[in-house]
Amino acid sequence: MEIQRLFIYPIKSLLPVEVTHAEVTREGFRFDRQYILIKEPENHDSSPFAEHLTIKKTFALALFQPNIHDDWSNLTVRHTKAKPESLITIPLTPSPLFCFQSRTYTVNIAGTSAIGIDMGDVPASFFSKHLGQSIRLLFIGGNGSRPVPGTVDLEPSMANPGQRVRFADAAPFLLTSSSSENEARSRLPPSCQADDIILRLRPNIHIDVGKDTPAFDEDNWRQLTVASEVHGPSKAFICCMSQTTRCLSLNADLETGGGVSREQQLFGLLARDRRVLRSSPSKPK
Repeated sequence: MEIQRLFIYPIKSLLPVEVTHAEVTREGFRFDRQYILIKEPENHDSSPFAEHLTIKKTFALALFQPNIHDDWSNLTVRHTKAKPESLITIPLTPSPLFCFQSRTYTVNIAGTSAIGIDMGDVPASFFSKHLGQSIRLLFIGGNGSRPVPGTVDLEPSMANPGQRVRFADAAPFLLTSSSSENEARSRLPPSCQADDIILRLRPNIHIDVGKDTPAFDEDNWRQLTVASEVHGPSKAFICCMSQTTRCLSLNADLETGGGVSREQQLFGLLARDRRVLRSSPSKPK
């Protein structure tokens, strides 16, 4: 069993950056989902709360391709369909002074809240232009994280009161396996067998489990031990806290920014027999 692919999502709900290595932190990979897009409130002074954008509802977010610079200092975001080319560069980590001077919003995700720091008018104009509505780009503020939603419902042996996330929905990492990928792909029509469905599944860590491990075996995993090839014998332990329901991002067409045809809609194809969570009986795992 070995890691096959690694993904960082610097801006929530946009396309990922596929990397060869990543730093593991308690909140997930460093730089993962530390930015988020919101709909600009009509009156910030009367309400600092903001509604965030998600690829579940806005498939056009799939047309933004981030790229992390080689020195890990900046992030460039390119709109994949814009002609002439349209892109913007922002820092991976804004300066403390900039954050201190900027407007803030409160963003609620899956029942827990975080402070978001407004990155200013330039990125706002870029995203607003391509999405056709008033958008603001926020960086994670406060202590840089928020509580993991639903941890109070976990078994005592699995709960970790110190566990936090940034703008991820419910967990620091999302894991998928090669056997589950192959099983999910088998549900698609023959013309779609070459599709990179992992980009629609949106994991952080995709694991090659070999030919003998059955599909969806990760449903029963309790802990993942990740060894470093760079820093000698150091290891990180990732607790598999819970299973997660899949969302409508499975139906996004990453080429057009719209929805895929009915026979390609993985959400419905998986929902036929992958309704394994009692808390969400109508959604696939």
